[in-house]
Amino acid sequence: MEKVNFDEHAAEYEKTMAQDLGFFTEETGYLAEYKVKIVKETFGHPEPINILEYGCGIGMNINYFSKHFPKANIYGCDISQKSLEVAAERNKKVNFFLINPENNKKFEGYFDLIFIACVFHHIHPKHRKDSMDNVYNLTKEGGQFYFFEHNPFNPVTRRIVNTCIWDTDAILLKPKESIELISNSGFRPDGKNKYTLFIPSYLRFLRFTEKFISFLPLGGQYYIKSKK
Repeated sequence: MEKVNFDEHAAEYEKTMAQDLGFFTEETGYLAEYKVKIVKETFGHPEPINILEYGCGIGMNINYFSKHFPKANIYGCDISQKSLEVAAERNKKVNFFLINPENNKKFEGYFDLIFIACVFHHIHPKHRKDSMDNVYNLTKEGGQFYFFEHNPFNPVTRRIVNTCIWDTDAILLKPKESIELISNSGFRPDGKNKYTLFIPSYLRFLRFTEKFISFLPLGGQYYIKSKK
């Protein structure tokens, strides 16, 4: 299976997402803000000072972290230099850096909150432990970590992944596998995973109901909240 080169897809990423995820979004920002709102509602107090989106791509989520955490210092990192250039152009006040040994060392133990959304299914299983260890090292002692992934039990999600050009290397993670990966790197998961993304944008007024059905393995994605 050939690894997707996100440098090649950076310019067209958002357009492709809008085409492939039409059921869940009338505008691509809906999916992005959806997850950031979950973080905002469940993080607790005090609010984080330094926030990192690990694997931020072209920065579609970053803008909403700036919106919902206006007092925080927002950072984004990725392995795709071209994606970071697009992200920096769209988010002038955000700090971006390339994931490499030098920057991993520079920001070790720095972040109060690290957010990852649908990144690890692009990482080959044999490399996932190293990547998660890196996330752990970047997290401040006592900091929190949010891990979002596609729900492999949802048929709509599977169809989207199977037909999306930038998911050709995707190997979806079952929630149990994700919890083990997170725990084995030293994080302490906050209970079980929770399912989300039940509600498409045209029914967004019903979004509040998700907290009552988050245990059902029917949502388009799931998330795991953990602490270092």
